[in-house]
Amino acid sequence: MAKRQFAEKPPNGGWGWMVVVGTFFIHVVVVGSTKAFGVFYAEFREVFQESAGITSFISSILGGMLLMCSPFAGALSNLTSCRTVIIAGGVISAVGLVVSFFAQTMIHLFFSVGVLTGLGLCLMYSPSLAMIGRYFDKRHATANGIAVCGTGVGIIALPPLFQYLIDEFGWRGALLIVGGLLFNGCVCGALMRPIHFEEDRSKDQVDSEAQSSEDRKMTTILRPFLVYSVSAFGTALGNSIVFVHLVAHAQKIGIEKTPAAFLLSIMGISEAVSRLLNGWLSDRRKISKVYYYMIGITGLAISNIAIPFGRTYTGLVVCMVFYGFFSGIFFPLIAVLVRKYSGVSRISGGLGWAFVFQGAAWLLGPPIAGWLYDATGNYDWSFFAAAIFIFASVLVLLLNPCSTTRRTLGPGTGQLPDQCDGVIVLSHMPRDTSNNVGQTNQSFREM
Repeated sequence: MAKRQFAEKPPNGGWGWMVVVGTFFIHVVVVGSTKAFGVFYAEFREVFQESAGITSFISSILGGMLLMCSPFAGALSNLTSCRTVIIAGGVISAVGLVVSFFAQTMIHLFFSVGVLTGLGLCLMYSPSLAMIGRYFDKRHATANGIAVCGTGVGIIALPPLFQYLIDEFGWRGALLIVGGLLFNGCVCGALMRPIHFEEDRSKDQVDSEAQSSEDRKMTTILRPFLVYSVSAFGTALGNSIVFVHLVAHAQKIGIEKTPAAFLLSIMGISEAVSRLLNGWLSDRRKISKVYYYMIGITGLAISNIAIPFGRTYTGLVVCMVFYGFFSGIFFPLIAVLVRKYSGVSRISGGLGWAFVFQGAAWLLGPPIAGWLYDATGNYDWSFFAAAIFIFASVLVLLLNPCSTTRRTLGPGTGQLPDQCDGVIVLSHMPRDTSNNVGQTNQSFREM
């Protein structure tokens, strides 16, 4: 067996670009499929003759499992490797859609599509983002921006593809073909070559007394992470609604099925360009990353308000262009901000717990919008509610003060301060500098 080698810092390139390629295609098939699944929503509601609120649970459970099981995916990645977990996720997600072929009730789809496929998608999603955080430091936002562009590509291609498959093969045949598409996640997982750092080795050598001391210090450090996570809950709660109900809303106002599905593709085109551009711009450090993030989610709220007023196809196209643009501003920064709080060696755990909040929001958002439709007879208040949730998330994020004292965290933490960005960063610097490296590596405990 080859001796394991430990790097001092992320390479910021090399094989990392292949990891970016793999994560890009994972976003195409995983996140793209999740957000394009609203095309099936209209079909399921027609076939099973259920209310909008009940039918929405299929997509909401799928999105919720994708995010809420991230701590489980992170723990498995630490026990085995991100590569192994991603390959397993490709198999599980495909099996879930194959099982869905035999569904005769909505409850069957809750389990097969929502739980089983959602679990498989989660095992591919969060470990792939964690791998980028391990391979990149200075270029993290740029690499992340390139990778998450896959979501935009997926939203461009998959909604009309899903509608075509439903029209040609029925919803059962379409699910089988989509299952084959998700199985390709195994190929992407094979690209995730493990990388190890000196911080990983140091973390394993901590004595229990030091752990107890540092755990007490984390009471202060956890506050900004929790504030960000609560804010992310509100953002995801509002953002989840458009992907499930937009197509049905467009059909409700008289737009044909295929053009209605293509609205999500238009959003995807705008989002793909915006993610790539804004991921690169945010690394230029002209503006705080948190403020950059807040600009994106504020624009997202305004776009949701505009959707009910777009009563024509042209109007909805304009709304989707802006929706995709603002979505592309904040999405590349999600993993970047989480990495600031958790450190490079603990990014899997940090992403996992952050995604729990977002997953809970995905679980609740579409049914809330569906119940609003059942009560009002249209989707207008669904999008107004989405805007309210997102605006509230901006206000919550303001609880993280900008004017805070910053200190250098020291080597091994994986968290380097850039500009004032609303993140409180504290560190413990021992007076005995002879043991400096060993102490500073314990600045953060796993969340």
